[in-house]
Amino acid sequence: MEAKVQQNQTQIKKQSSESSLKHLISFGWMILLTAVAFAAVALNIVPQNLVIPLILALAVVQVFLQLFTFMHLDFKKHRLTVMFMFTGIGIGVICAVALWILV
Repeated sequence: MEAKVQQNQTQIKKQSSESSLKHLISFGWMILLTAVAFAAVALNIVPQNLVIPLILALAVVQVFLQLFTFMHLDFKKHRLTVMFMFTGIGIGVICAVALWILV
């Protein structure tokens, strides 16, 4: 009985350390993406007409990192939620492109 309890505690510690490492790596990527967006604007690296699309693309990547890392939204457990999320994103992209073309 005690061996099983120790085994469970060892598994929990291993999962916790893997989760912490995953969170730290994701956090590092988000900081890097933010720095890239800031540098692109502050240093005028990117042409003026591409700044907003670049920032939006980097923001989308950060949103997905946050959803899958910090909100624990993975494809196996939350298929319906992910399906609705992608549907909403698709509708949003279609509306944004339509407004961009009209204006």
